[in-house]
Amino acid sequence: MRHVFVFPLLVALLYISCTTTDREDVILQGIIDRVQENYAPDRRVAVFDIEWERQGGNLIIKGEVDNAEIKHAVFTAIEDLDLPQPVDSILVLPHPDLGEKQYALIKVSVGNMRSYHRHTSELVTQVLLGTPVKVLKRQGWWYYIQSPDRYLGWINGGALHTVTRAELEEWNNSTQIIVTNLHGVVRKQPAADALPVSNVVIGSRLLLTGRSGTWNEVRLPDGRSGYIERAGTEYYSTWEENVNLTGENIAQTAKMFLGIPYLWGGTSVKGFDCSGFTKTVFILNGMDLNRDASQQILMGEHIDTGENFSNLRKGDLVFFGRKETEEQPERIVHVGIYLDNGEFIHSSDYVRINSFFPEADNYDEFETNRFVRARRLIHNIDL
Repeated sequence: MRHVFVFPLLVALLYISCTTTDREDVILQGIIDRVQENYAPDRRVAVFDIEWERQGGNLIIKGEVDNAEIKHAVFTAIEDLDLPQPVDSILVLPHPDLGEKQYALIKVSVGNMRSYHRHTSELVTQVLLGTPVKVLKRQGWWYYIQSPDRYLGWINGGALHTVTRAELEEWNNSTQIIVTNLHGVVRKQPAADALPVSNVVIGSRLLLTGRSGTWNEVRLPDGRSGYIERAGTEYYSTWEENVNLTGENIAQTAKMFLGIPYLWGGTSVKGFDCSGFTKTVFILNGMDLNRDASQQILMGEHIDTGENFSNLRKGDLVFFGRKETEEQPERIVHVGIYLDNGEFIHSSDYVRINSFFPEADNYDEFETNRFVRARRLIHNIDL
């Protein structure tokens, strides 16, 4: 175990040999690392971009955060250690250039959030029509936003309609409908052959402005209006009141999406990744999950699977990846939903049902061999 003490010893020797400036840099980096660990350990859901530089003898702390407490924690720690008072150049988002429009509503059926402000960047997640988001900053025609599950990413300006807090509250307090069919179309007139205004997907939210026969008259977040067939929609308030989070309902909802192809970053019927699939299934039953599998495993309670998975119930989440060993930590890379009798449903190539049992026709040897553990998020799971 001698190696456990070697690294601290080397750091101590390095510190002793450092100049005053170097020592200050070591201390500053330690402060920043500790603040990040305490306030923003997951960069997928928190903005933490802090660094420093020296100009003309001045120490400048600069960067961006999305929480004023983070900035306060950094400078308080510096004061407590009696370091030279630095110049404060940390910007707390939202960026002041946004003015009062620090919120937005998604105005297309599926808004694509990316890792960087260009179309060729990685798709990290999706947000549906009518979803409110926070706007943090802007780069050209791209906006850096935070979705309701706190996930961060860049979205093209053509996919959203920026609003003030008052306008957002007006939208939230208006009569809305939610789309309950997998797909739908808002049309210019209440007729099946009328030109489309926008397509919609299950989970989309629209403002209800009237009725015309078997059609709803609706308005989109950016003011466009049209008609959508009433069948396959529901009052949002009624849907919220009647949603019933049970294992059976989770299983039924999940099976609606069978055959939908895998899409990295997808959280809609236009394509799912594994955690996007579980997230969508649960949110349609009233529970909003964290975005990624590595985040979802932190939710709920651990369930001992028992012999032949006998302790699992419909709606439990099953996680796959690499089990923890003495040499390496656990790593979660995939998630699915347990059904019954050893079967689980997941998005892998496409949404499909597989079995843990070798004798089953739909046995998935690959996933079974990398099964890690299960979590239960709901307690009224049907037996």
